[in-house]
Amino acid sequence: MRRVHRTLWSLVAALSLLTGAACRALVEPEAPDFVEYGWELFAEGDLLGALGQFKNGVGTGTAKVGGDPNYADGWNGQGWAYARLGIGDTSVTRFTTALNKTATTMVATELLAGRSFASLAEGDFVTSVSDAKAARDSTANWVFSRDITITDDHLTLTVATAYYGQAEYDSCLTWIRKWDDTFSTDVTTLAGRSRLAERLESRKSEI
Repeated sequence: MRRVHRTLWSLVAALSLLTGAACRALVEPEAPDFVEYGWELFAEGDLLGALGQFKNGVGTGTAKVGGDPNYADGWNGQGWAYARLGIGDTSVTRFTTALNKTATTMVATELLAGRSFASLAEGDFVTSVSDAKAARDSTANWVFSRDITITDDHLTLTVATAYYGQAEYDSCLTWIRKWDDTFSTDVTTLAGRSRLAERLESRKSEI
């Protein structure tokens, strides 16, 4: 995908040379162009490069023109990139900024999902539960458009884990049973709660 992107820009440059003085106006990239290129870099694992493009997309990067501070997917990309870099607090801030912008249903769901994961990492269990549930309600059988290995299963696990973090063990058990209806334990005992934690941990390797 990145090769196609670069080839396209090479063709544009070549055409500009061919037209010469007859067409001197340069075509400046716009917010969607920056952000889409950012997602290409994100998919390749170049998170810092992706961040630079996402910032350009919302007008906070090095590009002089083309950014749009209301372009929600630019903030969305920053949220996911910062999360993968392990900078959870900044990730949450970027997702929150984006949630105050107008976004498509797909991007809005990705924002909620992303913030739920980042909030869980930051120990904000209330926000994590709320956002993960909202994302599940927004899009059935959700799959992250930029990484299809991240799915609705991760949202379910996030809710269960956050409930455990809040010591709401009954609710944790209820959500564990959404993927394992045979699982049972006495959550009023330390041994039962330990089994909850073990089941949450084992789920990570299953999805």
